Amino acid sequence: MSFSKALLCLGCVVFTVSCDSSDEGAQGDATAAPSTDGGAAEVIPPRPVAVGAYTYALSEATASLPLWTTPTANKITTGARAPEGDPISGLSLSAAGGEVEPIQWVMGPAEGAVTVELMPFEGFDAPLRVELTRGGYVEGWLETLTPIEFGDEVPLSADHGVPIWLTLYVPRGAAAGEHRGAIKLTHGDEIITIPLRLYVFDFEIPSAIHFASQINISIAGLMEGGRSEEAAKDLLFEHRLTPKSVTWPSGFSWGITWDSDRNPDRCEAFTDEPDEGAAYAIGQLAPKYILGEGWNGVGFPNAMLFQFVDNSTPRPERFCEVERGDHRGADAYNRAWSAWLGQLNGYLVEHGLAERAYYYVQNEPQSAEDEALAAHLCRLTKAAAPDLRIAVSEEPKPSIAEDPGGACGYDIWIAHVRAYEEGYAWRRQREHGEQIWLYSLDHDPAPYFNPTRVDGLGLHARIIPWASWSHRARGWAYYDAGRFFHEAQPGVRAELLREGFEDYEYLWLANGGAHPRVDETSAMDATVRSVAAGMTSWTKSPDALMSLRHELGLFIEGSREAPPRLEIEVDRPLSAYYINFQDPEGEPTAEPLIINGHQYLKIGWTPYDEALGYGWSGEHMGTNILMEGYREEAGFNEAERSYIYDDYGRDNLFEFTLAPGTYEVTVGVGMAGRAYEGQPHQVSIEGVTVVDDEPTTPGETVLRRSITLEITDGSLSMLAGGRSPSIDDWSYTFMAYLEIVPVE
Repeated sequence: MSFSKALLCLGCVVFTVSCDSSDEGAQGDATAAPSTDGGAAEVIPPRPVAVGAYTYALSEATASLPLWTTPTANKITTGARAPEGDPISGLSLSAAGGEVEPIQWVMGPAEGAVTVELMPFEGFDAPLRVELTRGGYVEGWLETLTPIEFGDEVPLSADHGVPIWLTLYVPRGAAAGEHRGAIKLTHGDEIITIPLRLYVFDFEIPSAIHFASQINISIAGLMEGGRSEEAAKDLLFEHRLTPKSVTWPSGFSWGITWDSDRNPDRCEAFTDEPDEGAAYAIGQLAPKYILGEGWNGVGFPNAMLFQFVDNSTPRPERFCEVERGDHRGADAYNRAWSAWLGQLNGYLVEHGLAERAYYYVQNEPQSAEDEALAAHLCRLTKAAAPDLRIAVSEEPKPSIAEDPGGACGYDIWIAHVRAYEEGYAWRRQREHGEQIWLYSLDHDPAPYFNPTRVDGLGLHARIIPWASWSHRARGWAYYDAGRFFHEAQPGVRAELLREGFEDYEYLWLANGGAHPRVDETSAMDATVRSVAAGMTSWTKSPDALMSLRHELGLFIEGSREAPPRLEIEVDRPLSAYYINFQDPEGEPTAEPLIINGHQYLKIGWTPYDEALGYGWSGEHMGTNILMEGYREEAGFNEAERSYIYDDYGRDNLFEFTLAPGTYEVTVGVGMAGRAYEGQPHQVSIEGVTVVDDEPTTPGETVLRRSITLEITDGSLSMLAGGRSPSIDDWSYTFMAYLEIVPVE
């Protein structure tokens, strides 16, 4: 029996929970229609949507010029070729007013060159801005996008396909409905006309950006090639990306507005550089780019005013002629620092900037001493500047927020994806209204999304806001976003970040113009979880995401009655499945393995295999760090005696294709007859905690925990292991067995 499936979504959809351990983070399947009053309206159950055809060969192809299309989130390689199957005529895309929407087609491998021309679209009163770019490969992966003009010759390659992106900037006020145009390709003596269909949804995405970001990128670098400073920020704003310093080339830093020889009242009064020209004065740049005055009327959603000196130095060694001493600061230094913060606070409030501005206090506290310092600086800042938002690149944790010296929480916690601990993070949001942003690092392994690498699926970038919605995170940060641009031009990953950020605007609109809230079922939870249950469990199919996003647009405009959730049929039938995690060649050796009348599949550390329809992904696949064991202990069955584990305690994702249905899923963790009281076990299934940081004990050496959930996306996803919140370290999770039983 083959369990392969060409298009396989790996996210969760919608579920109800019945679990004998903590289920914080569980979301139900109730969904609300969009509303215009900022809140949920009538509750509407979601309806399934199947995966449509977005990757296909074009019927306009000729013998000498292969042509095919695939979503831009499919970051193709030099080895990619036109898919098999019946070809389809033309290219189709859909977008809302105010949205930027690209479409991709691939030419070749072929000889010669092609010129590309665009035939006019019908039915547009407002100008339709269109851009054409040619894709280029880095390390064999599509990465760069070079602007070309219509009518230019595009060289082909006999070795690989040449991707072309056509990007449409749909004007606000564009007439809703279908608009038709065409692309004309000239290849030698051949003239090929490809129909182009654009469906404009009957709504507009917000001008304001609702998914936050903090990206470290050089504005001056983006100005290379003749862009003005304003045009560089226009480019970022169009991509819904927020640079660290939105007010460059000036800023609010103490070295500009307070402790500066250009300040006539140095260290006594705040200055907004009134004697500088408008292009350089913070007094002019702040309202322009933070509030949008005299620019786009909207402004960036967040503005970092200033930050720590470096990763290990929060504040300058000397400030206003006063020596700091240690990082906690001498009394005189802290008085001088507080005086500056107090005047900054007053300036922000007076000019209406406080709600968007923030001070980035500290980077990644590394020790208990660093965490105590983060708490100290939090208290100091809040006392001096109560309206100034503060941020720290750390996940919410009691050792900072509940420091013995006095409780103090950060307005923005920027958590590393691998360190994020949802339970406490949700508590901080619930009780204190704090925000969670996520950040990625270059070495983040599978199964986490990681857009920092060239050699990875395009969905690593686009899926970030979807996964963040499930985790109730409101933004994403990265320290080196310049690598998403090439010669001052946005590359594929920059474009895909924008696509994901625009997706968030769809979700925000469909949720009644509101972000999701912790401990509440949002209108879009079922939709989101059908493609991204979280940062480790998300679809790998661009066609699946595009299918869902199109139907979501139809729902927002009102032509679809119920919100969509992805439903994927797979070859594995609806039935009960029993899995024993063990060395497939070791104990237990019985073949078939029958336990309590059920036949168990023997699965070890098999990397995910689409043909098998199951397997693992994680940091240490294929290494001897992944271990298997067996304990001959009386009083335990064979499923409880065998186990597998990551010897470094890292988190690994197990996926198992499943037909749509409701299942009771039971997991067994632990080691027969041996307790690991200092090693808490952790398992989540479809993004819901099932084994909640729980150690085994002498009285219960194998834990058995269950959850009831609905699967519609074609796969069950289970995350095992990881960093334990209770011991603040990596911890063993011994996986013994998994039972999947359909229920009515």
